[in-house]
Amino acid sequence: MLNNRENNYVIILKQIIKIGDYMLIKIALTTLLTSTFLLAESGVGLNINDKDLELEATIDSRDLQALQTSSTIYQADFNFLNIDEDAKLVGFGIAAANRLEAVEGVELSFGGKFIWAEVGDNDFTAFPLVARVHYTFPPLMFNIPPVSLEGKALYAPKVLSFANSETYQEFRLNAEIEMIKNVKLYTGYRNIHAEYDAVSQDLFDTGFYGGLRISY
Repeated sequence: MLNNRENNYVIILKQIIKIGDYMLIKIALTTLLTSTFLLAESGVGLNINDKDLELEATIDSRDLQALQTSSTIYQADFNFLNIDEDAKLVGFGIAAANRLEAVEGVELSFGGKFIWAEVGDNDFTAFPLVARVHYTFPPLMFNIPPVSLEGKALYAPKVLSFANSETYQEFRLNAEIEMIKNVKLYTGYRNIHAEYDAVSQDLFDTGFYGGLRISY
């Protein structure tokens, strides 16, 4: 049998083990939560130029644990582009994304997007396919904030264009920098072509823009 002193040692040892387990659990939870926030890509954005205003929103499955059951990331995005009183565009898309194993920092995504546009009295509807490449630079010197580049292409042939719509093409290139935690400044270029049966000019919008994006 153990004497009183040995019993005290056993009790102290058990308490140390409990404290150690608690600290390990705490560290694991903290690491998990921190990783989730670091990887989070959901957010809202606003970009403008001298004639355009665009609102953007993204939901990323990395922020929704019930949907994140594999390495594949699922994303839903929405945008509203107001060019002037006679031209507007609304888009809602869904895509699957994953990291490119061969190149560190590269993420690829593929999906589809519903597009509705209006120019004057003409409506345009299409469901283009979407391809996106996102590259995040490794940590830079001199405490320069995180920087990333993104390219996106959308294309809908006649078979994926409806009513009086013929084809839809869109190309975007963005560069962004995280100046404040979860707050990014970005600039980019977009070129959108929407071809109608009754309209010979198919250029819907083109130009550079700048904006602000907040992630959460």
